[in-house]
Amino acid sequence: MSKAITGTFAWGVVRGVLAVMVGGAVFGCSPQSDRPAAAPSPSASVQPSASPSSMRARLELPLRLGDRSRLFHRPLLLAVGDNVEQLGRLVDDPRDKAGQVYNGATDADYAVMVSAAAGTVGDGEATLDELFKLFPRVREVRAVDPGPLGGVARCGNGRNDQYYATMCAWADRISVGTVTFLSLKKRLGLPDDEFVEIRSELEFPIPALSSGQ
Repeated sequence: MSKAITGTFAWGVVRGVLAVMVGGAVFGCSPQSDRPAAAPSPSASVQPSASPSSMRARLELPLRLGDRSRLFHRPLLLAVGDNVEQLGRLVDDPRDKAGQVYNGATDADYAVMVSAAAGTVGDGEATLDELFKLFPRVREVRAVDPGPLGGVARCGNGRNDQYYATMCAWADRISVGTVTFLSLKKRLGLPDDEFVEIRSELEFPIPALSSGQ
């Protein structure tokens, strides 16, 4: 039986995602440091044909992701906003930012948190290295297919006694972002295909504005 997003499952998601965002129970987010980037890890990579100067990314937040609805809770949205700000520091000439949490319809479902920043990315591999440093408790990081939007992508897993999470991240020439799958009940599988699908609902490459526009 489905529950309203104000029910017990929603509040569990709030607590879980807050733990992901502010450091501690699930991932343990750490402030961005001035350490030099580690040697790039191998990632699946597809390089777009258009030059980055000719394109930019428009970021959108759909009303729903499949059966998931937006979850509105002020402390949670503030925490997601902090994550978006961290991603914004990973791009040059930031142009757009977006973040939201989508709640699962039932206890058997899982929530999805999305965060993204649009701008100029010089080195996708190095950017993902820096991104995953923000979440040192995300382990088992592996390269995944970034999908038709290109760039590089990786996914990793984290958990505590109550929450299971898989965070997937991408970096292409015009944006960087994360899609985090959070479950209260079970270890998640390999949501690589769903990551690609969700990313395609968030990021839309469009021609860059000419100088002076």
